[in-house]
Amino acid sequence: MRWPFPRRIRDSFEELRAKMIAETSAFITEGLRHPEYAVRIPMIPADTGRFPPSFAAAFWEPILVE
Repeated sequence: MRWPFPRRIRDSFEELRAKMIAETSAFITEGLRHPEYAVRIPMIPADTGRFPPSFAAAFWEPILVE
């Protein structure tokens, strides 16, 4: 099987680790700068009720359509 994406073998583990940490840090920093963009996930305690199907559609549509 041929891998459809080019692999970067030259990157060492330490370089990949540093990139992942930098990307995660930038993501968290941006989220803390703009809390108004956070997606609030509604919840109901277990065994106390259920969300109606229309609520699920209204919640997931804006997230999945973008």
